[in-house]
Amino acid sequence: MLAMSKENPSSSENNGRDASTLSELFDKAFELFNNINKTDEPTNSSKVQSDIRRAMNMLEEATRLVSIVDMFSQNESFEEVATENVKYFLLPAFLGTLTTKICNTDDRMNIVNVAEIYFVDFLKRVKAYGLTDIEIPEIKPERENESVSTKVRTNAELITEMVNRRNTKLQRFKEQKQLESRLEILRKSLSDPNIDDEVKRDYFVTLIKLYVNLTIEELNSLAAEKPILEHMKNVGKAETMSAQNVSQKRKPSPPKLRPIIITRNDVEKKVFGVGYPSLPVLTVQEFYEQRVKDGDWPGPLQQQHQTNSRCLQDLANRSEMDEEQEDVKKEEMIETDDPETLRQLRAMDEYKDTHRRGWGNRANRS
Repeated sequence: MLAMSKENPSSSENNGRDASTLSELFDKAFELFNNINKTDEPTNSSKVQSDIRRAMNMLEEATRLVSIVDMFSQNESFEEVATENVKYFLLPAFLGTLTTKICNTDDRMNIVNVAEIYFVDFLKRVKAYGLTDIEIPEIKPERENESVSTKVRTNAELITEMVNRRNTKLQRFKEQKQLESRLEILRKSLSDPNIDDEVKRDYFVTLIKLYVNLTIEELNSLAAEKPILEHMKNVGKAETMSAQNVSQKRKPSPPKLRPIIITRNDVEKKVFGVGYPSLPVLTVQEFYEQRVKDGDWPGPLQQQHQTNSRCLQDLANRSEMDEEQEDVKKEEMIETDDPETLRQLRAMDEYKDTHRRGWGNRANRS
């Protein structure tokens, strides 16, 4: 829930403004997210990739704001979460979905790892609030996955696993269709300006349950993709070693994508973050410092410089306006034959007649 201070009125006002800004930010990102999913353009097109980055930036900023106001607590139940805050459970699910759509990168394994962190964070939080009772898959680093994949199993175990997986998949598919049908009905009700809070809550709860199923499918796909990526990496390492060295000298590699999850401190990060040793999740402060370092947000010195620059620009603009007003006033006085202005102009003409240009300081030369 939103943390509102009862003792400090100004704090309540600031939190109210933050909540309003957060809701608008999420709604814009949600609309862009839906447009990305519905577009007929190729995912690797420049427009779609630009929209993906823009949506992710908005969702990351929304995650930062949710963390700042301490919206979610492990000590509360889902019934205690305000209706207007239910939609923020979807932040990591949306970020994970968009992450899987990122193209034109040489490090697909990093993309897979980041997406897994978002998906698992989403499942952990909704399970902690009792919205699902599924068994959350444990994500391990690649070297541990290799040992699991080489485990010897009997034909009976393999057949049993295949049957269970098929039955689970069919059940999940049936449930997904039911959720999509209900979601479509509820979506039509959202356009009503007098919509009841219970209907709005029901819509986002249904959407959360739908994304639980979608997230499980995505995690299964990513788990199947990992061994392929690892194999391609090992096969191509020896063949392209020299070429990679040359390209690294010519162009530095871009910074790796790092996930930002709903957490304010390292303690919460250990609870909800997957904890890849080589891919840590970011707290709010780490997220802000990273944005400043990348140049996306201004730091304290840049903000002060921008303020000073604006002040200097205002002074310059004010000076130009004063000069223009003075010229206009002078022309009006000439047109109206102002005696004092005419006297000054005649005196200046007489001065120019008796003092030719260049007769000033000649450094004592005759």
